[in-house]
Amino acid sequence: MPPRISFKPYRRPFASPLQTAESTWRIREGFILRYEVDTHVGYGEVAPIPSFGTETIEQAASVLKALQEDPELPITDSHPCCAFALSTARSSMRPAERDYAVAALLPAGPAAVGVAVEKVAQGFHTLKWKVGVEPLAQEQATFRLLALNTPKNVRVRLDANASWTPPILRQWMDFLQPFRERIEFVEQPLPPGQEACMAAMVEELGIAIALDESLNGSSGAKWLQEWQGPLVVKPALMGDFTVLVSRLQPIAAQVVFSSVFETGVGLSAALRMADALPGMGRAIGFDTLNFTDNLSQRKQSAWITKQQRTGISPDQIWIDLPHLT
Repeated sequence: MPPRISFKPYRRPFASPLQTAESTWRIREGFILRYEVDTHVGYGEVAPIPSFGTETIEQAASVLKALQEDPELPITDSHPCCAFALSTARSSMRPAERDYAVAALLPAGPAAVGVAVEKVAQGFHTLKWKVGVEPLAQEQATFRLLALNTPKNVRVRLDANASWTPPILRQWMDFLQPFRERIEFVEQPLPPGQEACMAAMVEELGIAIALDESLNGSSGAKWLQEWQGPLVVKPALMGDFTVLVSRLQPIAAQVVFSSVFETGVGLSAALRMADALPGMGRAIGFDTLNFTDNLSQRKQSAWITKQQRTGISPDQIWIDLPHLT
């Protein structure tokens, strides 16, 4: 029996808009792919973010329609989200192998302080805060309050989404010197193409910088080999499952897995990939349950345990989605 591919779209409203330095996100769109051959049924998720170098929603839909006609159609590097979905759907599901600590996602602005206190009370030990949204002095004042109101053993990631300039990065790195033990890393402070400047700042001022946006697109793969600091990897945006595992295994200690606000299908695939990287030990960035639906199939927690992972049902997510019309 030849393989059969079907897919359904989703539109997930955020319970409250997600504000970053780049934009305000209100709706998360994507697709769930179903792959059937003989007795195997597998699922994959297509969750594009074009600003990170992926295909658009419209381009993804075109590829998925073509796959329905020809399930063996090769997928080019210009459609990494489709490649990720198809490769995970084709592979056999393995039992969950590990529990994962989760980094709490804080909102931009002063609201971060109250949310941080709540997250720490829930057991989170790593906080990720979106910066580059408000004036520098205001964000630094908020950071002081955040540091004052959370325990010293709680680590903080500052995510600027490539919005800073070198002078702003310098001001932040100087400002953060008294808080060095609290900072796990600053995430992608400068746009792709300015990696040399970021590396020089790390060398001079001693606070780690993680690459994120720099890893995506056709030129991103080289930084998996050349960058010496943390690497924020969004599996759902980076192509074929097996190929990515082979690239990440030698550098697993540098890898930080991060969400693209996917459903439980994409989460399960990402964690199966993480299971294949035993050297990866940092908290994962999957505190992404800010939706009005139940397609994440888990509750907010400082840990994603093997038991919780077992409770995620791609079959049920498929059933809960509307049919493509």
